Amino acid sequence: MSWNHASHAGFGGLPLAALRAFEAAARHASFQAGAAEIGLTPSAVSHHVRGLEAALGVPLFRRLHRGVALTPAGASLAASLAHGFGAIAAAYAAARAPRGPLAVSGAPVFAARWLLPAMDALRREGIELRVELSSRAADLESGACDVAIRMGRRPPAHLASERLALTTAVLLASPGRMAGRAALTPEEIADGPLLGIKPMAEFWPRVLARLGLPEGPRREIVSDSMEAALRMAEGGFGIGFAPEVAVQDRIAAGTLRLAHPRRFGGNGQCYWFVTRPEAAAQPAIRRLREWLKAALASAG
Repeated sequence: MSWNHASHAGFGGLPLAALRAFEAAARHASFQAGAAEIGLTPSAVSHHVRGLEAALGVPLFRRLHRGVALTPAGASLAASLAHGFGAIAAAYAAARAPRGPLAVSGAPVFAARWLLPAMDALRREGIELRVELSSRAADLESGACDVAIRMGRRPPAHLASERLALTTAVLLASPGRMAGRAALTPEEIADGPLLGIKPMAEFWPRVLARLGLPEGPRREIVSDSMEAALRMAEGGFGIGFAPEVAVQDRIAAGTLRLAHPRRFGGNGQCYWFVTRPEAAAQPAIRRLREWLKAALASAG
């Protein structure tokens, strides 16, 4: 069987084997290195390239004393093929079935707002998530989970991390506490009770100072978790706070209202998408990251 006849059995009559051999040789500027990458002999790669040049009617390489160099036509074709093969590789990886459920850990407030909808959406794409709602720091290093959504400053450098969203906080109260008003006065907010959270003990003193209120003893109810504090705020038991991105659904549903129009910076803190470096490019992890970023962007 001739080279032309065999090669044109590919997609749309394209000589795919020859194009792959040429792209590898072009990228390495070497028939030998290109051949090693795709599991062929250098003579086989040379045969593919010569057949491709004959079919196209233009030289793709200049044969030098020691090696090869692309011609302008070869350079143009190599760039297009690199893009095309990259797209094919990405499509193949995205279509590959995940090996078991992806274990994801997230703080309860964030997880309820974003990870549970992601679970339903990605299941339709064949990606199963096992979501753990936990305020404890996830143990990524041991493999206890594959992805952690952490709130704080940038995670350690030995982990792969990407910022998902700022944690700008809003003050929150029940509709009954607001009594139809657009905002509470700083004095009414300070009268509380202030719903605090143990890991964020500095929040209320900092916020009250920014509202221009003097220091002094305040009525405060301290919880172990943000979710517990938010449930008390929904029940009308005090003034709570949370990152706005995590409570937009509750505000939209009317179970919580903004107690004050001002937003309060997270002191450099953000929500981070964190995983082990060797797992960051896995198709299911990449897809979850893309889904969360798109969902957060559309909500903003």
